[in-house]
Amino acid sequence: MNKREFGDILRQLRISRGLSQDELAAILHTTKQVISRYETKQRVPKISVVAEYAERLGVPLALLTGNADASAPDVQIIDGVRRVPILGGVACGEPIYKPGDEGEYATIEEHVRCDFALIAQGDSMTGDRIYSGDTVFIRKQQTVRDGEIAAVALDNELTLKRIRRLRAPDGTVLFTQLLPSNPSYSPIEVGGEGETRSVRILGKAVAVRFVI
Repeated sequence: MNKREFGDILRQLRISRGLSQDELAAILHTTKQVISRYETKQRVPKISVVAEYAERLGVPLALLTGNADASAPDVQIIDGVRRVPILGGVACGEPIYKPGDEGEYATIEEHVRCDFALIAQGDSMTGDRIYSGDTVFIRKQQTVRDGEIAAVALDNELTLKRIRRLRAPDGTVLFTQLLPSNPSYSPIEVGGEGETRSVRILGKAVAVRFVI
């Protein structure tokens, strides 16, 4: 089965809720023209924008990325096992985003609170024993503490890094660093005057299933 495109999913969701394009635009804080371009596939949003839309609509991110059926629950717990969608690949190196195939899921013990999984690609997080091919389980949340590992959308790319914020004396965040744990890689620094990239934390890494 072919993976559904964002415009088709958004249109189906809008119609199922009985919304006009104007009404949906108001919910998503955008314009009718933008909604129309999405639905006619003239425009494709960045992954950070999709994550924001999922929050505003109160639906799983996996639904809007085409990795979950609208009629199926995002997370299932059966016989003590939690089943979560795999959204695709996350870079442990330079940021990437590789959408997962429709219907891919990962399982983990019920007590591990998580909402989706990503497949690690690259070697920038080997200091944390996260290697290419490992499954990283993510709990959806908009922020993490300094030092925690997060799935971060950087423009339309997705990366897995530790977070560190550099603050002014008054506590204002000047820069946010995305830190690798492999010394062969340099931190990615975001923020400051002239910064144009969109940065969004999608969730906190809570568990890893190793390939080896």
